[in-house]
Amino acid sequence: MIEKIVQEILSILCPNFSSIPNDLVGVESPLEELQQLLLGDPVDDVRIVGICGMGGIGKTTLATVLYGIISHQYNARCFIDDVNTIYRDCGTIGVVKQLLHQTLNEENLQIHNLYNAANLMRKRFRCVKTLIVLDHVDEVKEREKLVVNREWLGEGSRVIIISRDKHILKEFGVTTVYDVQLLNDANSLKLFCKKAFNSDEIVGGYKVLTHAVLQYAKSLPLAIKVLGSFLFGRSVSEWRSALVRLKENPNKDILDVLQISYDGLDDLEKQIFLDIACFFSGYEELYVKKVLDCRGFHPEIGIRVLLDKSLVNNFHGFIKMHDLLKALGRKIVQGNSPKEPAKWSRLWLYEHLFSMSKAKVSRYSDYISLFCCGNCDISNHERKWQLDDC
Repeated sequence: MIEKIVQEILSILCPNFSSIPNDLVGVESPLEELQQLLLGDPVDDVRIVGICGMGGIGKTTLATVLYGIISHQYNARCFIDDVNTIYRDCGTIGVVKQLLHQTLNEENLQIHNLYNAANLMRKRFRCVKTLIVLDHVDEVKEREKLVVNREWLGEGSRVIIISRDKHILKEFGVTTVYDVQLLNDANSLKLFCKKAFNSDEIVGGYKVLTHAVLQYAKSLPLAIKVLGSFLFGRSVSEWRSALVRLKENPNKDILDVLQISYDGLDDLEKQIFLDIACFFSGYEELYVKKVLDCRGFHPEIGIRVLLDKSLVNNFHGFIKMHDLLKALGRKIVQGNSPKEPAKWSRLWLYEHLFSMSKAKVSRYSDYISLFCCGNCDISNHERKWQLDDC
């Protein structure tokens, strides 16, 4: 009763305030950390904070909830939810117009060039406490032209930039980067139960299958929500069938989101991504770099790019890739011939290699030789082709 009264008072005093939606799980702690980064002392400075993480991890969700909670504290505010799309469709002027329209509530703004836009922003924002959220900022050229200058913003203003690429956030001059983490086991289970059973607990008879699905999703919120919603209301036998199918054909909705980051890579970085997805996830970074160097892939900068884009991570000196990203990479390698290993650029299972005729295997001789390349300084102990079935 008291909580209801408080919410009603807040809705009157702060009409833009919103509480955390009931269907969200595991956001309380990240929201507290983000608010501390944004609103901590000194409160009168202008602060630009970045939110980063792999696709589907919940960056937009966190920013949306945070915006609802704090936006009432600002005189001007805007949330542009897809900078990339606006930029591609309408160019830089389109992004700036959207920014000015939301913050100033003005229709039919006459902006003909970036110089005009910069002057208008400088004039209007310098005395106003402003909150700006820019989501899906994933192209460097946007940063070069998109005008968000901290010197033009009023005291206490805050800018939140959301991107999959840490390097782009640095280019924007963010004060701090908040790296969104995967859900823990308890929250993964809770989120899945909400989506699969419309409950906080596992329904009887589904316990083993539930844990199998969560093992597949590997704590990625997008995967948990998509799979939970898909399995909702289905029988145990249908769940079993779906799990078998997922191992052979990963869910398209999930892979489509993850592939956005892959599509933004240069060709050499794509090759490095595919090699790690097929072979090297879980291997020591030094070893991976030596092998990739033999391939002529310039791994020092290539792996750095993958790290910045949250496509791999470095865990105590070992290169790790999320299982669903590995599934994406292997799906890309298979192309339109998932049942014909002879057409793939990489083979990672013994049965695929030995099911091919000797003539076909010879096509891979150059690739196989990289694991025992005489010009590479990898020791004999390291020169082994460990094909795994992860």
